[in-house]
This record gives sequence, structure tokens and C-alpha cells, in this order.
Amino acid sequence: MKKTIITLLFGLLFTFVNGQMREQLIKQANTYKDIGDYKNAEEVVKQLINLDSKYPDNYIYWTNLGFFQMNQGKLKKALKSYNKSIKLNDSYSMAFTNRAKVYVELQENKKAIEDLEKALEIKPDNETALLDLGMIYAKKGDLKNAKIYFAQLLSKYPDNLGAAANLATIKTMEGDYAGALKDYNTLINRHSQEAKLYNNRADLYIKLKEYDKAILDIDKALEINPDYLVAITTKGELYYDKGDYENACKYFKLAIKKGYPKERIATYLKKCD
Repeated sequence: MKKTIITLLFGLLFTFVNGQMREQLIKQANTYKDIGDYKNAEEVVKQLINLDSKYPDNYIYWTNLGFFQMNQGKLKKALKSYNKSIKLNDSYSMAFTNRAKVYVELQENKKAIEDLEKALEIKPDNETALLDLGMIYAKKGDLKNAKIYFAQLLSKYPDNLGAAANLATIKTMEGDYAGALKDYNTLINRHSQEAKLYNNRADLYIKLKEYDKAILDIDKALEINPDYLVAITTKGELYYDKGDYENACKYFKLAIKKGYPKERIATYLKKCD
């Protein structure tokens, strides 16, 4: 499962906690979190929770526990941890945005939307909630609502790359190629090391049959991130669109070998038998 990056709030707890033991455990949890050792981080947070079950801010520990469990693929355990956090404090917006991510992974989008809307009730300018709502609606094909949330997010956070890039993608999907190209050019000028932007612009160039420009963007994306599987498949799609099935299959098979889900390009693979 793709790891989700969420800002943790252990640092804030130092002003509330008492005792050397709790302080040491918090430091340990942060150390494990920083190196991506979520298994040990989970165990340390369990110790924190058990250290003082009546600690007023225990709900934060439960949310952090859910985060570490989620990043290990323990979705049902993460869900229970977030439920516990919300039971202890139903005004903690991060517990709702984090639980929504679990629901998305479990393909329960209705519950995810409810959680994200609740997070916005608690904190109307919640950046994570606005972005994730836009993403859910975009994946559902509800571009109207997706645009509403992305635009709302940009009105509050003009530098949010995710919202801007997704709006450009929606323009591409709607056939506004000129508008999308303008947006991608602007974003790439501002974020010249974002591989995804080059890949997305390459996808647009393929639609425009501008293959020379597309290959330059794909190669740039792979220069930035050689293991960017989406860009490898985009390169395959470029050759496929040109009718060069031999090279198309070469890159599709490479992407699959590196871990890209075969079912996502099943239609293309029919030419690779």
C-alpha cells in the first residue's frame, strides 16, 4: 500500500506530558517515525497509551497509533484506533481526515466523504480535507464537485500543488487542452523537479499527437525519478498511440516487472501476446 504522509503531533505533547518515561517514549516514537519504522513506532505508542489511560490528550496517541498501523497495511486495526480517538474527542479534525484515508483504501468512499466533511465542519480551512475530497470526486468521475473543492483549496492555499495539478488534469479530461497546457507550463516553471507534472504534460502532448514533445517530458520525468512507474507506462502509451507496439510492449512489461498493476493496462497488453 502506498504510504500516506501525515504530519504527526508528538511535538505538541511535550508541553503537556509529565515524567521522564513519557518523554523518552515520545522521542523514541519520533525516531522510528522519521526512519519509517512504523512497526516499532506502533509498539512505542501502545506503551504511551498504557502509561496513563486517563491522560487528557490520549486521543492524539490513538490517532498516531492509527497512522502507524495504516502505513503497515493494518487497515482494520487503524480504523479501530481512529474510532477510539474520535470517541475520546470528536473535535479533533486530524482523526477524521486520517480515518477517511482508511475508508478510501477500503473503498468506502461514502464514509470517507462524511469524515472529510466533518473535518471541514471542525476546521473550514482544512487543507487535507479539501484536497482529499477533490481527489475522491475526481476518481468517481464527478468533475464538477472535484473542481469545487480544488478551487476552494486554491483560494485558501494558492501554492497547493496538488490542487493546481489536479485542476489541470481535469481540464485535460474535459478537452480543454489549451487551458491544461497553459497550467502545466506554469506549474513546471514553478516546480521544475516534480516528475508527475512532466508525465501529465506528456500525456497531454500524446493526446495532441505531439510525440516529440511528449517523449522529452517523459524522459525528464524518468530522469528525476527513474522508478516512476506511471511515466514508464506513459512511454508505452506513447509508442502504442504511434502504432509501434513492439516498443509499447517493451515499456509496459518493464513497468509490470517493476510492480505496476497489470490490470491497469490490460487493454494495451492485448497487443503484447
